[in-house]
Amino acid sequence: MRPVYLGLPMLERELKLHVPAAGQARVEEELKRLGATGIALHACYFDTENRDLAMAGVALRLRQEGDRWVQTIKAPGPDELSRIETNHERPGPELDLSVYRDTPLEPLLAPWNDTLALRYETQISRLAVRHDTGQGIIELAYDRGWIKAGGLRLAVHELELEQISGDTANLFMLGREWLNKHGLLIDLRSKAERGDALAQAVRTFRDAIPPKASRQLPEPVLAQLLKARRAEPVTLDPSASVEQAYQRCANECLNQIIRNAAFLAGVDSRPRAGPDLRVAYVHQLRVGMRRLRSCWKFFGKWLRLDEALPLDELRRYFSLLGQTRDHDVVQLSIAPRLAKAGMPALPETAATHSKKAAQDMRALAASSPFQSFLLDLLERLLECGAESGARARPKHVRSPGKQLSSRLNKWLRQACDAGEHFRQLPAEAQHDLRKDVKRLRYSLDFSASLMKGKRLLAIRSALALAQETLGELNDLYVAQAHYAPLAASQPNALFALGWLKAAQEHKQTEAQAAFKQLAKAGPLKAR
Repeated sequence: MRPVYLGLPMLERELKLHVPAAGQARVEEELKRLGATGIALHACYFDTENRDLAMAGVALRLRQEGDRWVQTIKAPGPDELSRIETNHERPGPELDLSVYRDTPLEPLLAPWNDTLALRYETQISRLAVRHDTGQGIIELAYDRGWIKAGGLRLAVHELELEQISGDTANLFMLGREWLNKHGLLIDLRSKAERGDALAQAVRTFRDAIPPKASRQLPEPVLAQLLKARRAEPVTLDPSASVEQAYQRCANECLNQIIRNAAFLAGVDSRPRAGPDLRVAYVHQLRVGMRRLRSCWKFFGKWLRLDEALPLDELRRYFSLLGQTRDHDVVQLSIAPRLAKAGMPALPETAATHSKKAAQDMRALAASSPFQSFLLDLLERLLECGAESGARARPKHVRSPGKQLSSRLNKWLRQACDAGEHFRQLPAEAQHDLRKDVKRLRYSLDFSASLMKGKRLLAIRSALALAQETLGELNDLYVAQAHYAPLAASQPNALFALGWLKAAQEHKQTEAQAAFKQLAKAGPLKAR
């Protein structure tokens, strides 16, 4: 039965799963057994030259669905899986912004009425069916086709699971079943997000694009599309509750984790991507995990999180991903510095290790247990959001800014007290203090929008310096652990140990000075 488009906003909640080549035939066969039918979809997406809609998280499209056209606008929803969607049936492929007159969307679109232009298109073959699980109805839609911009294209192979009725637990239950059965991968990116990224890369690297369309994306375009996802700023509402602040921060951390995991697992990436990309994905994935743990610790004072959190599993995956990171530090950072200092070469097999590390990390990220773990994290976050979304902050409760600044200042004092005599601390205590500084910096990043500017800038600058210095010191300790066992059989490794010892002492002195600078920056103050 065809949906009826009344032009009313509705909440769309769907889970997107990338379908790797090995699972594509099986997914198609199973959907057909469930009675799925096919439809051709051709969509045109519009935005300004400066991407004003995309910057606001909004997607505006005209889509041909079989023999009719539908105009759709999507805006951010309350969580990572949700969008607020408004549809209008159109007589043809002409964009008409008058349908948003006297609606909350009018102020957003009015400034761009004369500047909207086609930026990218999608051509999709969809196989869809509505499936009754007994606890609700989920629409499964397998999309195959292309996203196109500027003569270039990106392949689409995704399974969308949209919640039609029932609760969100039903959506995750079915998603987990298909993920494990067919080796699917979580991919939070919409077609609009991917299309916008492709169009932006085309505009940036126009001169590198060949005159005729090619199946192979030019290297600069590919590099732009495959960049590791770094941490992004979090803006908190001063009137929000602590629960809502936690939801916002945890969502940002999980975004960083899942998006880098998707690239590491092979979504959109080159089959033989170089080690630099793999190292970047692993690093940013681990940063996201550490930020999430810091988020749990930071907000744990006010929220009951511990019982429901998979801390042990998160630590296990963090450790597994860290195994290659230590070797990468030695080979890509420390070894070149040792060679420059005059150390003779050692007969190591870095190239062999690098190839095996890439295979191991990609297999881990693509494994069903790891992907199921990410799905569990996503479900827990949405459950927490559902519980806190309707709760406003009581008037008698201190503002989040004051609550968060009090906790941050306590951690800041503890770190400065411990760092005052950093050089005298044993290596293990130095490492623990480094973790405390990371937790403090990530928690400050979560809270920055609620803090006063001048003091905030001074503390952030001092914290960044301390974290960078401690990170460099930790790399030297990692390298020492690498070269020490080699010294008995390879005398050249003794050169490395002597150089590392001197470098460690120098960094310890720098770290102690960094803590003194941090102490002078003073306590934080909430806005």
